[in-house]
Amino acid sequence: MHNNLKWVALVALATSLGACTSMNLFKDSAAPAAPPAEATAPTAPAVNGAISAAQIKSLLTGKSWRWRGLKSGVTLYASDGTSLVEITGSGTTQGKWVAQDGELCESFAPAPFLPQGVPLKCNPFKPGPTPGTYLVGPATFTLAS
Repeated sequence: MHNNLKWVALVALATSLGACTSMNLFKDSAAPAAPPAEATAPTAPAVNGAISAAQIKSLLTGKSWRWRGLKSGVTLYASDGTSLVEITGSGTTQGKWVAQDGELCESFAPAPFLPQGVPLKCNPFKPGPTPGTYLVGPATFTLAS
């Protein structure tokens, strides 16, 4: 029951992200305000064989992804380039994200457990070891249900 209430709160908070996008949540001015528009179709692979930016954007947008790496948690990726991140055992923060061919770039706002926030950093984005999983830097992503 506690997990259900947690998800209801997470979804409610995620729906309010749109109002937060006009605020300067990050000290790092290099973080993009919103992801650039993609010119290619979501199914078009990148020229170098990597997952295209459009494919990454299509995979992530509007969905919650569970990730496990150095830490673990769940991230909800909004279509406007914002995200809501819950880090297991630590709390939540807001982020910004943008897809590039073969990469996911993310930055995170300061939070009590993350006083300085995290400036924009790009990590390789590639298929994981099992169907429906993706490797993003040191983390493995699976669709949260």
